[in-house]
Amino acid sequence: MAEPLATCQSTCLVTRPRHQSDRLVELLDQAGWQSLLFPSIEIIASSAAESLPERIHDYDIALFVSRNAVDYSFLQFPPGNLPDKLQLGVIGKGSLQALQRHGVESALLPADQYNSEGLLAAEALQQVADKRILILRGQPGRNLLGDTLRLRGAHVDYLEVYRRTLPEYPDQYLEQLTQQRFPQLAIFTSAEGLRNTLQLVSENMAQQLRRIPWLLISERMRETARNLGHNASIIIAVSASDEGIVEAIEQWQQSNKKHHP
Repeated sequence: MAEPLATCQSTCLVTRPRHQSDRLVELLDQAGWQSLLFPSIEIIASSAAESLPERIHDYDIALFVSRNAVDYSFLQFPPGNLPDKLQLGVIGKGSLQALQRHGVESALLPADQYNSEGLLAAEALQQVADKRILILRGQPGRNLLGDTLRLRGAHVDYLEVYRRTLPEYPDQYLEQLTQQRFPQLAIFTSAEGLRNTLQLVSENMAQQLRRIPWLLISERMRETARNLGHNASIIIAVSASDEGIVEAIEQWQQSNKKHHP
């Protein structure tokens, strides 16, 4: 059963995986938002990751596509066991922070964009002919990173270190969660999370969700949202970080106040 909500706060639906939502919820609370947690993706370890301690010594560069890729890779070995020659790269601030939590202080963080394109622009990835590169990720997604590095002459392998699955909820769970107050905003941090959310709820609830603003973390997700029938405002966060998400919400609120004083 949902906990009582403070009447003075606006309410938002947070669909990020539960173990990654603490900081976002904290920042939302500071900004005056009550969070309703409805994780639409469950993250589990992949058995393929067990080969990582042996395989990692075969590579010159290891690239992590997400904070989950970092965390589930480091379940297999302590940071001190990394080969001295190995260079590390990440996509996004969250992945860099995850590396730092594991005691790793250096990475090929892109300077501007926190996505595959930004990482590919890193100076260390320009001359990679005959380099062996391992890309650590969940289930297959975008292959832009690997395809581009292969065109530059690198030998690229992928390793699935975690898997994303559909959570299980009791019937009418979201109806109960939103019984006292329906959210004014929903936060989605992946296209898969968008699709899963609508799959996990009743059609009536899905229609209600389609009528409230959605915050997304990339322009690519906008088309997915429209294809799923969303017909309200869309907010695109410039950064996928927790801070970037909350900043985008605050800017949206300020814009609304100007147009609806």
